[in-house]
Parts: sequence; structure tokens; C-alpha cells
Amino acid sequence: MTEFDPQLGSLPVQDHDHDVLLIAGSRPEVARLAPVATAFVDADRIRALTVAAGPDAMAVHEAYEALGVPAEITRMPGPMAGPHPAAVGAMLMNSLDELLVDLDPSAIMVYGGGMTAAMAAQVAFWRQIPVVHLQSGTATDDLLCPFPQEANRRIIGQLASLFLITRGTAGATVGPNAIAVGDTMSANPQAADLRIARLVRRVHGGLPRLVLVGLDRPDSLGVLAGLPDLLENEPDIEVVLYGALAAHGAAYPLLSNPRATVVRNLPLADLVRLIAASCVLVSDDADLVTDAPGLGTPAVLVDGPHVQEPGDSIRSILSPAVMTTVRQVLAATPSTFSELSDGLEAARVEQAVAWMFGLTSSPLLPVPDPEPELVVEPEPAPREENDSAPSEG
Repeated sequence: MTEFDPQLGSLPVQDHDHDVLLIAGSRPEVARLAPVATAFVDADRIRALTVAAGPDAMAVHEAYEALGVPAEITRMPGPMAGPHPAAVGAMLMNSLDELLVDLDPSAIMVYGGGMTAAMAAQVAFWRQIPVVHLQSGTATDDLLCPFPQEANRRIIGQLASLFLITRGTAGATVGPNAIAVGDTMSANPQAADLRIARLVRRVHGGLPRLVLVGLDRPDSLGVLAGLPDLLENEPDIEVVLYGALAAHGAAYPLLSNPRATVVRNLPLADLVRLIAASCVLVSDDADLVTDAPGLGTPAVLVDGPHVQEPGDSIRSILSPAVMTTVRQVLAATPSTFSELSDGLEAARVEQAVAWMFGLTSSPLLPVPDPEPELVVEPEPAPREENDSAPSEG
């Protein structure tokens, strides 16, 4: 449904006493909220509705679909006075406020510090609807980095009722109801391409560092030509090249390099996983580069028109200088070990929200009882023959 549909009215009649809107305004937000939607369906005690919103709501809608979760509400953007955050925020605020009035949910859930998340939290607070802030503890010390996400994240933190954080950010300044759940993106389906799945596992294990390169425009050939030299001089990296230029003759030297993977097309689910696992993304797709910081990855926009903001993790570089910038990012990005996922991140989110609504006594998933140890009874020692004979007299 879109804003052009008839009045939404109240939520459909259903058996659940509580309903939560999972509001996403970008692909990184979808990557964290889609597994949560599945966890709510599996537990079947709270109704969750996925909402695709933001300035490019259709891209968000398609991201939900690509990750196997339908976008139940698609809120198309209204007229905007311009691209400035004030104009975007004003449009989102009106659109999301109308949505909350129409549906009157029990709570909303947002991820991170995007503009859609900030505006949704603000209007929900005004409507006295509880806000659940997913990964609210992913903080930096600089209010301007990333811009404006860090400032938005802090604003949402003042409005939220429940804070769901990763294990590694338990010391971040959040509210009293802070529960460690892990990174819910880990609960998304594994990459369909076995090469990609194995590579992501190796990266999470500590090595190699991954450079993801997506090139479509012919004027990006200079970047493609510099990849063999990058591999030769950076022995701890691997490169994944995708896009239209992956079929160009300039990519042939990479086909025989054991540390390079060349694919023509990447499904969105695989692409999201690769971006999150990479230490740097190089692309001539401005939309994708804009999404990368939300997945925790610095990005280089090749020959792009991006106007850098204070604290921005996006660099807009002319093609001949891209490899120099990539080497600078690599020098500042050590290899890190990621805690392996147990697959229960989204289930922990559902449990915490159920606790907020009073549906369970604990905000934490019950710890399964350990399997009883198999006790092997010792075999009786063989008796001596004279012991088995009856005693005389």
C-alpha cells in the first residue's frame, strides 16, 4: 500500500494484543529489520508490520523483498523543497505522522540514526507511542561523524523506551533498558554463491581484509586497471569485482588471481553481506556508496558529484586517484575479528520487545538446559574363581 491508497484506518483485526511497526528508510536499515520481522512471525505473540519509507521508498521496498520479507506498507515520499536534511525531514515527519495516526501501533522500531529513523522516533514520541531503538549503542565520540547519523542516533536515544545494542557496545551511553542482542544482520540468509559465503566467513575469522569494487561506467576503467597492482602490494587483502565492467577485457588478469573473485551480478542480499564485511567499498553507484556507511563500511565514490559533509565517511575521488585513497583507507583499517553469530540475534530482539509489553518475565532468551552428561557405569571387576566357590564347612 502507498500514500495514494485510501485511508489506512486501524490495523486489521487479529489475535495479537500488540503490534509493532518496523520502519526502514534505507537498505542498511532493512538488512537489520528484515530478520526481526521473521522472528516476530516465528514467535507469533506480537504482530509486526514492515514499513518501507524514506526519500526512496521503492528502493527500500525492493530491499525487503530481496531479503525474503514482504514490505507490508510502502510509504511513498511526498513533495520535497530540496535535498537538504531540513526539507527531507519535513517531508518525512508529515508522512510518518499520518501513518502513525492511521495505524496507532503499540510501538515502533527503528535502526541506527538515519533521517527516517529520527523523524519516526520524533513523531512517535509526540503521539506517545513507545520507540524501540535497534543497535542504539553503535556510537562514536564525534557528533559530526558520521553526519548526520550520529546526532540523529543521540536524539533517538533521548526518546526511546527500549535500547537494543550489540555485545561490543554495552558500555555506550544509552537508557536504562539496554539489552545486548547482537547484530541482527547476521540472521539474514547466507549468501547464495558459495564462493561469497566462504569469503565472508574467512573475513569474519580475521583474514583476509576485503575490498569490494562495483564498476559499471566505462570511465571507471582506470580503477579496474589498478586492481592487479593493489593485490600485489597488499598481500592480506582479497578483491571482489562486480558490475558491468566485470565482463570487460581489463578484468581478465583478475580471473587468474587466487585472491580475486569476479562476478557479473550480485543479488542484493549477497551485496549487503559483502559491503558489511568489507573494509572499503569502491563504486561508481552513488546510491550504493551512500548506503555503505550504514553498514559500517567507508566508501569511495568514483568520479562522483558527492559534496562532502563534516565527518562524512564517503570520499568522492577522480578515477586516477582512487587507488591512492584505497591504500590510505587500508592503512587505517586493521584486520578485525568478528564474533561468530549464533543465529539468535533476531529472536533476542523479539524476546526483549515481548518483555517490554509484559508478555514474558525476562528480557533475555531462556538459556537451554545443558544436555545431561552420559554417565558410563564401570564394568564390575571379574571375580576370582575361589571367590565364586562356596566355602567349606
